[in-house]
Amino acid sequence: MLSAPTISWPRSARHAKGHAIALAIMMWIFAAVVSFTGAGDRGIAGPLKGADFVQFYTLGHLAADHRLSAMYDMAALHEAQAALVPASSIDLYPPVYPPQIPTLFISVRGWSYQGALFVWTVLTIVGYGLIVWSAWRRLSGVLSDRVFVFAAAAAFPPFWSLVLHGQVTVLVLAAFWAGWLAFEHHRRFLAGLAFGMLAIKPQFGIPLAVIVLAAGEWAMLLGAVIAVAAQVAAVWFVLGPDVFREYAQALPITFFYADQLEAKPFLSHSIRAITRLIPNAIGVPVWAALSAIVLWMTARVWRSGAPIHVRVGTVMLAAVLVNPHLIIYDATVLALPLLWFGAYMQESASSEDATRFWKTVYWLYAALFAPTAAAIGIQLSVVLMAVMMFIVVREVGRVKTAPTLASRAA
Repeated sequence: MLSAPTISWPRSARHAKGHAIALAIMMWIFAAVVSFTGAGDRGIAGPLKGADFVQFYTLGHLAADHRLSAMYDMAALHEAQAALVPASSIDLYPPVYPPQIPTLFISVRGWSYQGALFVWTVLTIVGYGLIVWSAWRRLSGVLSDRVFVFAAAAAFPPFWSLVLHGQVTVLVLAAFWAGWLAFEHHRRFLAGLAFGMLAIKPQFGIPLAVIVLAAGEWAMLLGAVIAVAAQVAAVWFVLGPDVFREYAQALPITFFYADQLEAKPFLSHSIRAITRLIPNAIGVPVWAALSAIVLWMTARVWRSGAPIHVRVGTVMLAAVLVNPHLIIYDATVLALPLLWFGAYMQESASSEDATRFWKTVYWLYAALFAPTAAAIGIQLSVVLMAVMMFIVVREVGRVKTAPTLASRAA
């Protein structure tokens, strides 16, 4: 009896490119339908347009009105949200964002919800495009197919989710990107200033804290401390000191009910998405142990002679994996590591290892687009990211400190 032929996906770079273009077209047609159809502030399928943006819109208004206690009281926050955007009255959001976010969005006061959402969406798309272009331009000698690169960037499921949700992860991506540029120019203090922007979502800074201790990056630490201090001073000036007390009082509730606050756990894409399946008494230590392994590998790469884009990319991948709370739109930060690792593997690895890496990327796209946790409980995207980490760390260990084409071009 003849067996069915085995198909190895993707069969070729051209095959993967076709899939990227088709996926990008399909996803953004859907996004346009969701964004521009439907009555009022809700899309044709029912969900609120820019679902998460309503939090920032509400926090900006509360900050402008100096209603500090309402910013960190769930009932009061929801009441203000429903008053500003009545269509969102059935949506409940916990008060989890630090005071920098309300301060940043004070300027939305006086804007309509959809007007503010439109401006933020444009800024997000333009910012993402410029960051990806900036990173690719330095690697274009290795990754020369511009259409493929930008089709893949447009089809990246986390970015698509970021735009649809109106989230702020583009600021996290910008912080890592600016830090990378500073490191490329040997400006460790400036890199720290850039990484200090991660205080808006501080869980992304976990690998950087390890790097500081493991590699003695004290100039970077000083820059980060100054950046955070500047943010605190700005918030203090605009909102006063009481906002920090309100935020501090809300933090224990957020930490205690972290798992219950996950509206859609199947959209979580970090190690915690897997360890959350077992009781916390076991799950939390297992998460800590696995995170420690990831952080050890990250420190090993950072102390190696790998190009700086590979080292920063490893930090960003680790920040996703060890993140205790990472929803799909936050995985947008992986757009840069995928570019950097891809160029590195193309240039230094054997054709077999480079092919293995690109197939991992291909299936990671698939797992992010259709999260397997919704069907089988296990989030395969996390396994694929761990495999990617292993592939890159192994390649860094194999390659000596000789500069690569990409690093020379930088």
